Amino acid sequence: MTREPEGRRGAPVRPRVASRPSAREQQRSARGLAVVVALLTVALIGGAGALALLVSAPRAAAPGAPAAPGVLQEPDAPPPPPEPEPALDERAAGLALDPSAQTDWRLDGTGEKTVYLTFDDGPSDNTPRVLDVLDRYGVKATFFVTGHEPDKRGYIRDAYERGHSIGLHTMTHDYAQVYASEDAFFGDLDQVGQVVKEQIGFVPYLTRFPGGASNTVSANYCPGIMSALVSDLPARGYQFYDWNVSSGDAAGTNVDVEKIVQSSCVEGYTNVMLLFHDSSTKDTTPDALPRIIEFYQQRGYRFEPITREGFVCHHGVNN
Repeated sequence: MTREPEGRRGAPVRPRVASRPSAREQQRSARGLAVVVALLTVALIGGAGALALLVSAPRAAAPGAPAAPGVLQEPDAPPPPPEPEPALDERAAGLALDPSAQTDWRLDGTGEKTVYLTFDDGPSDNTPRVLDVLDRYGVKATFFVTGHEPDKRGYIRDAYERGHSIGLHTMTHDYAQVYASEDAFFGDLDQVGQVVKEQIGFVPYLTRFPGGASNTVSANYCPGIMSALVSDLPARGYQFYDWNVSSGDAAGTNVDVEKIVQSSCVEGYTNVMLLFHDSSTKDTTPDALPRIIEFYQQRGYRFEPITREGFVCHHGVNN
């Protein structure tokens, strides 16, 4: 016969019966369940909508690939417009290449005693020496530059900032290349023009032919090219400048100073377009400059850089 378990004091132990939740607790539980169900419903609806949009949206086509039939492809965004060139100041605008400019070229001279010191073939190691002499005497000159010494190109900017004019001579100074054809000539000229633009912000209109307009060596590569260039160059907005006095420094390496002075100092010219060379083999040219400048100053000449208002010296054409 089974006995009921006894409590601590010997009283029979009754089995425990779980109490029912109160009405308030049942209401709270019902509300919580309703909130959970609502959140799950919203999440399911939102996910289904996003999935439907993803499935129905057209896939972006790879660049250059044709769009799928019936799907509109948005056009590629146009490239941004190029930034405008900075405006030139009055001095730069007067020296810049401008095919539309109307200039009354003074081929017959200015009527005033003027010396135009011109230096070909630079920049070089001697350019700073030349600039220092010109600064010492307060005179301005013109540099017809090349592009074959990249590490010296900063001297182009130095010369321009000191008030001198910059002209285009040649990129390579290789006669066989420059005078192979008109296209070759203008290709070379465009290259040196861009070199100068990188330094001073514009392409100058001033040019000087390698060997001058009267050279005959060009006939070895393209007969008749000079006759064509003296017309076609101005038609593109350029002007070329030859010389009427030569310093003779092109005769060799470091020509004697006395010979340079004697060749450079002449009488009887109203406008003197004087040719020098600015290269590493012309150390004596800056040495001769002070005596040449003093010679013309003592005779009442003024020194000017070449501009549109200055003397234009042209040689006769021999090819």
